[in-house]
Amino acid sequence: MTTPGGAPDTNPDNTPDRGAELARVLLSEAREELVRADGKAGLLLASLGATLTALLGAIGSGVITPRHYPVVPQLLLWVGCAACVPALALLGLAVTPRLGNPRPSRTHYFGDARLALSLPHLRRTVRRTDPVSRDLSQLAILSQITWTKYRCIRHALAWGTAFFTLTLLGIVTGAST
Repeated sequence: MTTPGGAPDTNPDNTPDRGAELARVLLSEAREELVRADGKAGLLLASLGATLTALLGAIGSGVITPRHYPVVPQLLLWVGCAACVPALALLGLAVTPRLGNPRPSRTHYFGDARLALSLPHLRRTVRRTDPVSRDLSQLAILSQITWTKYRCIRHALAWGTAFFTLTLLGIVTGAST
């Protein structure tokens, strides 16, 4: 027996292909996790930006006057503020879209379809594309993207914690002297 594409049917008794099912489930989970990572990074970026804006507003309006603080609290405040820069950069990297590496010889992503020379070329490419191979390719790429986003978020959390801790410590100790 052959499949509609002319290839031999490797599943003659029509039992579900467990590998293909698992690939679909894992791909769905990877997409969901990617959306969660983007949401977390966006929320953290907005929170960090709002906190920095509030701090700069308080300094600009004279509510917080770091230039009147002793050296150590002033140092804590400014080192804390400097720690905000890598946190913002890492969160920016986490929310940056990653488009992958499109190739005209396959149709695994929208970027691949964009490279089609013509509609007939796209039709041929789609027909040649194995759905399981496509799912596995997407799974590998989306898993790597999600892992990278979460790594950026974890590092940003460490820098953000340093920002909050040192800045708050500098403000509290500077205001109490």
